[in-house]
Amino acid sequence: MPERDDDVVMVRRLTRWERLGMAALFLAGVFLVGAAVFVWTGYYNISAKSEHWDFTTEILETVRDQSIHARAGSIAVPDLDNPGMVALGREHYRGGCASCHGMPGEERNPIAREMLPDPPDLAYAFDRYDPSALFWLIDNGIKYTGMPSWPGTGRQDEVWPMVAYLKSVHEENPPGTVVDNTSGDGEPIDSYGFHVLDECSRCHGDAQTGPVSDRVPSLSGQPSDYLERALREYRAGLRESGYMEPAAFALTDQDISQFATLYSQYPPQSGETEFDPEQVARGAEIAMNGLSEDDVPACTSCHGNGNPQFPNLAGQSQTYIEGQLELWRNGGRDTTPYGQIMAVIGRNMSPRQIEDVSAFFASLEQAAPGGGQ
Repeated sequence: MPERDDDVVMVRRLTRWERLGMAALFLAGVFLVGAAVFVWTGYYNISAKSEHWDFTTEILETVRDQSIHARAGSIAVPDLDNPGMVALGREHYRGGCASCHGMPGEERNPIAREMLPDPPDLAYAFDRYDPSALFWLIDNGIKYTGMPSWPGTGRQDEVWPMVAYLKSVHEENPPGTVVDNTSGDGEPIDSYGFHVLDECSRCHGDAQTGPVSDRVPSLSGQPSDYLERALREYRAGLRESGYMEPAAFALTDQDISQFATLYSQYPPQSGETEFDPEQVARGAEIAMNGLSEDDVPACTSCHGNGNPQFPNLAGQSQTYIEGQLELWRNGGRDTTPYGQIMAVIGRNMSPRQIEDVSAFFASLEQAAPGGGQ
């Protein structure tokens, strides 16, 4: 009789979850191999002449919008109906955005129309996004789309006017209407981008007109030395501004000198006329004597001693002066030597003190051309 083998091999049957796990590993391996083949063979056509697959577009747009809404929900929205804010946003849109997006309601640049994704007509931006989401989008930009982040780091005060302008376009011009794309002086818009001296007057005014918005400084009669320094700082990227850095980037030394000389010779422009006397008096005390208990020196020790390196504050808009002091108070505009001096002062001032001293300087008559106040 054959010898009996008493050794019995026991085979354990896999559980349901183990089988599912192995199947998942197998599918993951197949996916990874397939993805590697897909990438290395160059199968996907990245040409801008070839549209994305529909499901690719759907995924990208969903990821984009969910990312924006997840980050924009806590952003506080200021008053977007302020006329000065809208006017300033319109002028910067003309210079910084229209080259790709076109003016709302008008045909876009044929080169921009060949981009993928196609830069949208922003007259309809509020159809898809609320103000906080649109602010976040403009401030941060979007990867892989050609949409840059805002050039001036920390200058959210410059982004809100853009949102305000797009909101005004959306509310005042329903789909199908022709958008009024004239500037504040009624001249038609016939070019995009910044041009030396000609484009400066769109925001800052000229010998006949004041600034387009109370959020923009009047440059008329400012010391040429100060204007030259400011433009060189913008050009070098030392002074942050999404408005001025692009404008100054292409300026030559000769351009800067011509600009500074021209504006230093412009006559003063009349500004605001009604102010709260008590607020002006409080501001005068700060401007003349400082705040010794808060280590705030007298403003006139620099801005009233004839030094051409300091700007004239007399007659500047209260809104503009407040905005700059708030920037310093909140840690902005401290990347230049003079800015670092003001950052210390701004941090030591309360919001009310900032309002008071701004009202005082705004109540004064603007200095004569070339003054060094």
